[in-house]
Amino acid sequence: MKIDPNKTINELLVALSYAIDIENNKKIFHAWKVAILSAKIAENAAGPQKLKDIFYGGLLHDVGGVEFSHHIIHYLKRQDKASRNLLLSHPIVGAQLVSNLPQMTNAAKLILDHHEWINGSGYPRSKTQKFIPFGSQVIRMADAIDILLQKWRSINFSELKKRLSLNTNKEHTKILFRRALDILKRSSFLKKISDHALLPGLFEEVRNGIGPLKVPAKIDAIGSTLEIISQIIDMKHPYTSGHSLRVSRYAIACALAMNLGHDEITEIKWAGLIHDIGKLSVSRRILDKPTPLTHKEFEIIKQHPYLTRKIMDMTPSLQDITSVAANHHEFYDGTGYPLGLKGNEIPRGARILSICDAFDAMTSNRPYRNPLTPQQACREIEKHAGTQFDAEIVKQTLPLFRNLAL
Repeated sequence: MKIDPNKTINELLVALSYAIDIENNKKIFHAWKVAILSAKIAENAAGPQKLKDIFYGGLLHDVGGVEFSHHIIHYLKRQDKASRNLLLSHPIVGAQLVSNLPQMTNAAKLILDHHEWINGSGYPRSKTQKFIPFGSQVIRMADAIDILLQKWRSINFSELKKRLSLNTNKEHTKILFRRALDILKRSSFLKKISDHALLPGLFEEVRNGIGPLKVPAKIDAIGSTLEIISQIIDMKHPYTSGHSLRVSRYAIACALAMNLGHDEITEIKWAGLIHDIGKLSVSRRILDKPTPLTHKEFEIIKQHPYLTRKIMDMTPSLQDITSVAANHHEFYDGTGYPLGLKGNEIPRGARILSICDAFDAMTSNRPYRNPLTPQQACREIEKHAGTQFDAEIVKQTLPLFRNLAL
């Protein structure tokens, strides 16, 4: 399997930032706007590597808020005590997650301090200006700008300047305030960053100017990145903690038992890690519901494989993996979703993931029921062999599941 790690890692980070900014099919683009603004504010004040750290720090600055019931922008716009208390830990959680991504240690340090105010009234550590990294101050400035843009959709330059000035020398320095104004008053910049139709083009322009992260050739950068992304996916829903990693590991065992080749096993492993990335856009209200879903709610849940494909389409170098991940809810008899594929129309890896996903779902806690034992889950899978599941794969893999000690 020939995949360029540098290209793939950069694509994955963009796809992840896009995924966490969708809520109920609504594109929020908070991460992209903060990354753009951060890069523009810091240009000419930071060298190429520091500028890259600032851009990618801005891109993933709110990843620690994935577990919130609503998109983080809802709480940032409110600015009340209850919202602040909820938000206190997200820079810490985000920094921990991002620090495990290849070449992202410095960006993680910036994320940790991106809610510190220069007067010491920020969080999580109440640091003052001289102790806050320049990059964190830049991301704080960019974040503050987009919170206003998200809150006041039709805000003009004069009103934006007025509102930002209220926190000058408290939240941000006068120098950064002036830098930000110089960017915002440039011809059509405010329009481009406020218009979701124009924003992707602006984002690509800035990202290409920053350049890609350079990943050391000797590490499994793609695999480790996908494992961190799987953790972020599973943060969305506490009842699925560890689900993506377990599905991936079950699928590896199944693929080995079926004597598949190395490259196909790797594709199945990686697809298992990101098969539920589409769930990042589904409301926690539905995911955490303690009673059975209504028809409408189930239809929303059924969109997540389609969203997995849409998100992973932003990673062209992993399209074979995408096809496996996005088809894990197709049924062997053609009654699954989202495409209604049948039999061998469904990629073999997806047919394996379908069994592994169902097994883990049945043997895990859910808000509305207790888990089944591995033996009970195997009986359920066997009952649906030939309809929901590929009967031949069921026959080859059930011996593995029956002997699992969960």
